[in-house]
Amino acid sequence: MADVEEHPTPIIGRGESVITKKTTTEDEETALDSDDEIALIKESQGWKFPKVKLHAWDPENEKQWEATGKFIARRNLLASIPNLTCGFGVWLVWSVIVTRIQKMHDQDVNVYPFQDWGSPQGKAYRSTLFLLPAVAGLSGGTLRIPNSFLTQVAGGRNVVFSTSILLCIPMIMAGIALSDPNCPFNLLIAAALLSGVGGGAFASSMSNISFYYPKRLQGMALGYNGGIGNLGVSISQLLAPLLMSVGGTSIMIEGDSPVSGWPANAGWLWFPLCAASAILAFFFMSNQPNHGEKTNFVSLINFYWMEAFGFLASFIGVITLIQTRDAAMLNTPAGQVIHKFLLVLLACACEHVFMMLSPKKARDRVKKQVVIFKRKHTYVMTWLYIMCFGSFIGYSGSFPKLIVDLFGYLTADGCLQTAGDFVPAGNGMTSDTCEGEWKVGYDYPNPNAPNGSAVAWIGAAVGSLVRPVGGIMADKYGGAKMTNLAIIWCTLAAFGQGALVQTVSQMEDPTSNKAYYGLFIFLFINLFACCGFMNGTTFRTIGVLFPPEEAGPVLGWSSAIASYGAFVIPVMFGIALQAGNPQITFYCLGGYYVTCFFVNFWYYLRPGCEKPGV
Repeated sequence: MADVEEHPTPIIGRGESVITKKTTTEDEETALDSDDEIALIKESQGWKFPKVKLHAWDPENEKQWEATGKFIARRNLLASIPNLTCGFGVWLVWSVIVTRIQKMHDQDVNVYPFQDWGSPQGKAYRSTLFLLPAVAGLSGGTLRIPNSFLTQVAGGRNVVFSTSILLCIPMIMAGIALSDPNCPFNLLIAAALLSGVGGGAFASSMSNISFYYPKRLQGMALGYNGGIGNLGVSISQLLAPLLMSVGGTSIMIEGDSPVSGWPANAGWLWFPLCAASAILAFFFMSNQPNHGEKTNFVSLINFYWMEAFGFLASFIGVITLIQTRDAAMLNTPAGQVIHKFLLVLLACACEHVFMMLSPKKARDRVKKQVVIFKRKHTYVMTWLYIMCFGSFIGYSGSFPKLIVDLFGYLTADGCLQTAGDFVPAGNGMTSDTCEGEWKVGYDYPNPNAPNGSAVAWIGAAVGSLVRPVGGIMADKYGGAKMTNLAIIWCTLAAFGQGALVQTVSQMEDPTSNKAYYGLFIFLFINLFACCGFMNGTTFRTIGVLFPPEEAGPVLGWSSAIASYGAFVIPVMFGIALQAGNPQITFYCLGGYYVTCFFVNFWYYLRPGCEKPGV
């Protein structure tokens, strides 16, 4: 028998993270003894300072899975979830912050006047505020591109805990900046841009968890990680309004009445949670055998290098947004929409170029994964996932503010007094008796407006909780089949919501629109539910449609493109609201859902389709 030479050779299990084999001089491969493999892996088991780097990993090996793999996978999942929850919470908290800023500004126009942006008023002010969640969305989508590949470049544990550390920065900025009622809008834009790291976290988190579970459990594992992680949106929309309603001394502008509201508390809500989650990931998550470099130090350099270029690409997109906000093409709603899509393309293109400027070893790892761009189904599934997650995250960023914009204002002629109060015409108030500026068709706060913050969190919560259900049902009945059933549901809800919003916005007596409020909330919850369900079904489809080593990057990249919905959809609502036709956004989305139905049917469901049974 020839002498045996030991050469570590990866067996493809989940990507390159795999069992080591011995290679003989006769090119005969024999697997390591299963008991030896399990003994090596057990060094990473337990809760008391487990070894970070796994010696081997193959979740499809039933003996290994039952002996130790199941525990390690579950521990990583449990540590991953709170970090992803913080990511979503920070990313989407701006949708809640802007509603509080808007209400405080409505009480006193000298509170948060944003003089560096020309002190906008009325609809222009509300449209400007939409930019904060939109900027966070643009940044989050752009940062998902490098995060799609970072798990294999830097190691899942390193990526997760580092991301949570970065999440602390924008929350500290928000906590400090918003304590000043004269804070510059550009500073809030910078904080929103940095919050995009929370959006980017989804791509790396889902890619990382996909390596830990066998194919038969992909829908369940990804559903729990993504679904419970998505609850960060609901936590922001439920707890942030409560915390922003309590505080010490009310904001006082010299000569004006005190204005209650403490939006800075939203930042202080998430900062300690992000810090605690980073510690949890640092101690209890693992790096796959062939992920990252030999030392964590080099792996972390690669992580921060690629994240820095992601921020740079986002910065280019945001700066272009600011510098072109007075461009001639923005004079029409269509021009404004085209402008926003061009910004997405610019940021996306910049980031793809910047990734090639990474350190050589990191760049080589990225190049091994870009084979996914040669796969037709990468683009098919991305088109479908934009429908699911793009809609979910876009609605999450828009829902709280849409409630305020559609039901929180009345329109009337009247007097805008010098103190900033508006008095509608009637009861002796005429243009002759007005001691200020007479306004025609002026929007003013509805004193009987419904409390939107009491229900705004429900939509995202329903969508998040139903995501694991979608994954589990897709494991049982097939992802494509479950997706198409949900598309029908989603399309009907979108067109129905468009018709309702059109009715509300065109009512001659705006005071009676409260009668439609319950139906508006019901239809929105339906939109969230079907989008959350499809998030689970489509990710299960990706998990079984692609080879294991490609599924992770496809999960990340498709979610990266879809997450631009957090930028595009709030901006589209802002544009449509300013033009007086908010229903157009719902009609456009409904039409897009119809195309998704036929694409999904053609490739995965029709008789003789290319990929049946996925």
